[in-house]
Amino acid sequence: MKIECEWTREDLKKELKERRKKTSIIILSLATVFYFYITYYGFVYDAFDSKILLFGYAIFLAITTVIIFLVNKLYIFLKLRRNDKRTHKAYGKYIIQVDDKKISSKFNDEEIVYDWKDISKRVYRKDYFWIRTNDDKIGLMFKRKVLKDDYDKFLEYIKEQLSK
Repeated sequence: MKIECEWTREDLKKELKERRKKTSIIILSLATVFYFYITYYGFVYDAFDSKILLFGYAIFLAITTVIIFLVNKLYIFLKLRRNDKRTHKAYGKYIIQVDDKKISSKFNDEEIVYDWKDISKRVYRKDYFWIRTNDDKIGLMFKRKVLKDDYDKFLEYIKEQLSK
């Protein structure tokens, strides 16, 4: 079986943004709980005007959102830069070949080959799966977004080969 797929820097950038979305929502929720915890007595007792506290919440929320936005931008920039240095800009077309003896991923002149018997770790998730050997700690990750229509057929073939 032979599959061709493409991975670009923009794909990685979208992936990193998606990964940070859940964290950002959690931080924003915790910040809201923190604000109302601090100002609880101001709302309950007539010590402060509730409209001023709500206006303060709007300002607090805006500042928190800007900080989260800037931290996410910095996170994505640093991760992209680190990935460019580590992988030597490994973006482009990948050719994945599997047969009864091995799985190989070829990009430019570099080829990563794993024999089925050497694969020691495998992780299956809803949108991706990952395999590696004891010798190579990085491994190969295959994502549903990248493989598109070939993903399910490819995953079943991999599971079949690894179960032998």
